[in-house]
Amino acid sequence: MLPYEPLIKTVHSKIKCYTRKTKKKIKSGDIHTYSSKQYIIILKQDQPFDCDQDVSILKAEDFFKMNNLINQRRHDFAEQLEKIISLEQENKTIKEKLKYYDNLEVDIKIRKLKRLEEEIEKLEKKVKTQEKDLSDLKSRLESKEELIHRLKGGGVLGKISSIFTNKDDQNP
Repeated sequence: MLPYEPLIKTVHSKIKCYTRKTKKKIKSGDIHTYSSKQYIIILKQDQPFDCDQDVSILKAEDFFKMNNLINQRRHDFAEQLEKIISLEQENKTIKEKLKYYDNLEVDIKIRKLKRLEEEIEKLEKKVKTQEKDLSDLKSRLESKEELIHRLKGGGVLGKISSIFTNKDDQNP
């Protein structure tokens, strides 16, 4: 079947009825008349049927009900198809947004890590300077403790002489 060929070929025509009377002789010799209804469907020559072709007959109202039902189903199918397409597009945009937010979340974590690394470096520098200051203070404290120890060693003259001798020792 070609794609442009209709699925159902239809012809609209009126059925003509008439009563046909036939006479028949029965065994007794009497003539008996039978009447039967005869139906004629008139077809024009341009209609899509050939002789000796089997056809099915539908009432016009049944055909139109079926046609309306088919059209309604087509319409429902088209609506469902549009919904599916819109949901697929929405799904695609949501996936893109999720990907964007995942990347954004990773970027934020990277920025936080960099900021923390910078803070750690600052704190390490601060600790180094404080350690240096502490070692300087310890050396000054040790020199002062040594001086105090020497001053405690003798009397007043010993203390004075040790101060002067220390000065003489430092000058040469």
